[in-house]
Amino acid sequence: MTFRNNVAAFLWGFSAIFLVLVAAMTYVFIRDGAPFGYSPIIVTGAMALLWIGAVGLTVYSTSKHCLRVTVRSDSPVFITWRFPFRKEERIVARTDIAPATVVESTDDEGAPYFHVRVPIQDGTMIDIAEGHHRASCEATCLRFNAILGQRSTEATV
Repeated sequence: MTFRNNVAAFLWGFSAIFLVLVAAMTYVFIRDGAPFGYSPIIVTGAMALLWIGAVGLTVYSTSKHCLRVTVRSDSPVFITWRFPFRKEERIVARTDIAPATVVESTDDEGAPYFHVRVPIQDGTMIDIAEGHHRASCEATCLRFNAILGQRSTEATV
């Protein structure tokens, strides 16, 4: 079974679209100049602020990853962290993975936000699911733990 956490993909898309829009606005500003009645210095300053924001957002978003965790009965656990321009893969023995737990936190607006967190023996924590709905996170947590528990039971039989 494969578990995916693709929350970062939205951020990648948003930052790419924002960067393209700022580039298009810059092109129009260079081509046509400042709008009538506005100081070119103020418009240039606003464009500079937009570029700083766009570059900062792009740097931040490219540091976030999408995650894929694959658990099979006849093999160890495969973990893949996918960034926009690179990919990291790890193979972890099932015995090195602790049971998943649902961790409650809050989002930027103070609403409850849940993570299905899986600790690995080396101290790495992976979030195989996240969202505002506790029930879906708990279901994912139960599925993951059942698969790991089922695998360890099969190994001892």
